[in-house]
Amino acid sequence: MGGVIVDVRLERAIENFVRLGVSDADKMMDACHHKGIFIDFENGDIDTEEFCRLLSAHVGKHISYKEIENAWRSIIDPPKQYKLDFISKLRTYGYKLFILTNNNPILINWARTKGYCPDGLALSDYFDKMYVSYEMKCTKPAPEIFQQMIADAGIFPSETLYIDDSQANITTAASLGFNILLVENGSDWRPALQESLI
Repeated sequence: MGGVIVDVRLERAIENFVRLGVSDADKMMDACHHKGIFIDFENGDIDTEEFCRLLSAHVGKHISYKEIENAWRSIIDPPKQYKLDFISKLRTYGYKLFILTNNNPILINWARTKGYCPDGLALSDYFDKMYVSYEMKCTKPAPEIFQQMIADAGIFPSETLYIDDSQANITTAASLGFNILLVENGSDWRPALQESLI
């Protein structure tokens, strides 16, 4: 999701968490793999309420859910419609499309809401299924999260193209037999994807 479907704005999110008093946000937040309570949140080890409580305790003052939600939401830009239109076109050709993302309930609940996308749809409307780390209790680049997706989706890695902006995630996918495409955060990956499908 992040870095491919939506552009990641890590520095903006770090600045917003720092404004809330999380002075070490830069040490806990990473574009591909967070640390501390941030990774615990994405791993599903703690829920939203516990994350908010622990973050407040970490900074020594109460931070409201709304403040935390706004800071989290600032880590991504809304999806670009041209990417969503391309995804819709792929589905008309019969391709099955999935998202495999390290993510948390605050962002995923938002992405699954009608109106998240520019055309008024939810991001989940564009995909056969969203596989999310906190629901699967593990995060990329661990092979386990890929293996869970493979089993649940009934896909064959050798017949599947995996796209990511993280070299670590791409390395794991390749080791499991996926065809791979490494893209840059915020890039227009459509030409490279079309070339990979030829």
